[in-house]
Amino acid sequence: MIADGQQQQKVGNEGPDIPRWAQDLKERIDARMSAVFVLHFNVADEVRFGDQFVSIETFLGRWLAGDGRMIAYDRSHGLRFSDQDIEALFRKVTGFTQEAEAATRRALTALGQVAPPERELPTHPTKVLSLLETAIRSGCFGAREGPALLVLVGYAETLVPDAELSSMSDDDRTNLVTFLRWAADPEILRSGVAIILTVGNLADLHAQLRGPASRVETIEIPLPTLSERAEYIQHLQAANGFTMEMSPEQLAHVTAGLSRLHLKTLCRRASGRDVTLTYSEVTERKREILKRELQGMIEVVEPTLGLNVIGGMEAVKAYLRRVVQAIRDGDHKLVPRGITLLGPPGVGKTALAEALAKECGFNFVKIVNPREKWVGQSERNYWRILQALRSMTPVVVLEDEADQSEQTRDEYSGDSGVGNRIRQMRFAFTGDPTIQGQILWIRISNRPDRLDAAEKRSGRSSERIPLLMPNSADKSRIFEVMPAKHGFPCEVTDFSAAVEHCERRHPGQISGADIEEITFRAYRRARWRGAQAIALDDYVWAIDDFIPFQDRESIEAQERAALDLCSSRQFLPEGRRDLLEARKPLPGSGAA
Repeated sequence: MIADGQQQQKVGNEGPDIPRWAQDLKERIDARMSAVFVLHFNVADEVRFGDQFVSIETFLGRWLAGDGRMIAYDRSHGLRFSDQDIEALFRKVTGFTQEAEAATRRALTALGQVAPPERELPTHPTKVLSLLETAIRSGCFGAREGPALLVLVGYAETLVPDAELSSMSDDDRTNLVTFLRWAADPEILRSGVAIILTVGNLADLHAQLRGPASRVETIEIPLPTLSERAEYIQHLQAANGFTMEMSPEQLAHVTAGLSRLHLKTLCRRASGRDVTLTYSEVTERKREILKRELQGMIEVVEPTLGLNVIGGMEAVKAYLRRVVQAIRDGDHKLVPRGITLLGPPGVGKTALAEALAKECGFNFVKIVNPREKWVGQSERNYWRILQALRSMTPVVVLEDEADQSEQTRDEYSGDSGVGNRIRQMRFAFTGDPTIQGQILWIRISNRPDRLDAAEKRSGRSSERIPLLMPNSADKSRIFEVMPAKHGFPCEVTDFSAAVEHCERRHPGQISGADIEEITFRAYRRARWRGAQAIALDDYVWAIDDFIPFQDRESIEAQERAALDLCSSRQFLPEGRRDLLEARKPLPGSGAA
């Protein structure tokens, strides 16, 4: 029997208790758009139904099936039925209970004897689908309001996995053809039967079931929103009585990207140990969950420092502050769809992205390489990343070393087109207008000359910002902020002497990251000599001790490549804007 099957209740099709995806599903069923539907992504979570939170299966059984006409199946449990009448009818029309056999069982029961058990229903997918088709076509499930019969197939990727047809087993190919037939079969459409497949990762399901020619309807079940998480946390707090050092709204904010079941585990864990749920425990647990579920493909970072601790780059910081203000005002049309930060290593590209996330109050996520050697797995991994990012909104996404993540379409990659497919998936994702102002994608590159041509055109990345090695004024500001950033006592108030010594020892070779390392060395030297605060002599010693890892020629080449791709004059430093006039037209551009 299906869990909670007897506790059925029917509610209206609309209303605050019914999620949008469920209303969409019912509308498509009522419109007879298809006989086969796929629910994907957050299919293992709980759903609010009235004053309860129940599983997806229970929710569909109570709401869509209404009076109990529901059959569920997965490879592990086999067939399950909403009630005994549905099971008896199914057995009758599929021949698993003959009249003579049933009469014998009734007679033995009347005589007080133990009747033999009914024949076991098969669990093998191909046999089960054949029985389901027999039941569907029997006409025994008459038309009524809502679906005449709801058939729920769980873990559908285990029946029709994504694979090349030539590598699929006979049973898997048979299952694929069965679902494709059902989706477009006019007789099944007229019967009002709805077959619903559930799968966590849509990319794990065979591509023909996901394609537009299949007539299979796909609907995403999203992770809970900020308000839904806050509501569920209040529900858990009332039920379990745990304490926490933050409000439900604050906890809901820091748990973006988690499901209700994740929240239940987190809160029950605190309740079971009779301890206060702390902010640090929540963030650490969230990292563990996302790392496990996404197999280390993203890294969740808690931004701690804002734009005020970044020295130099005044024009860029002024632009980013306007972006932050637009986000706070809700004017998402002023928010760029994406930003590409270009320049040599160590100039502060990653720090700038993190500071932007901090100023916006957004989550901050770094993408790790999703590629694997198995055919199709890289695309499936990337699809999971994109789904997770959509559920973690608002979020700043950092893609580091963007020039290495995908080969250009003009290069031979030897990856069977994986790089191009991943690129197209990202283009489709970042081009979605519904996420503008909610997901800000930042790409970082030290070698912009290796980026694909499509990355450089307007529409892919709203702004391409060059970040160059700091000038003397920027170096002085970076030196000033570093002791405060790391909590180092410092007796130096004027860093002009340190900057001049840098220029003499390492002309044009010192980046912001280098200055941070020099500050660490100066602090260590001060402590070694017994001082509590950093003195100018400590800085001079640290500058003399430091060896830059790049020569000036390499740095200049990287700066020129970054400046060549700059998308706005406002980001060009004074003294470098003449590069626009000196820029040569590209071959074949038609420019005179």
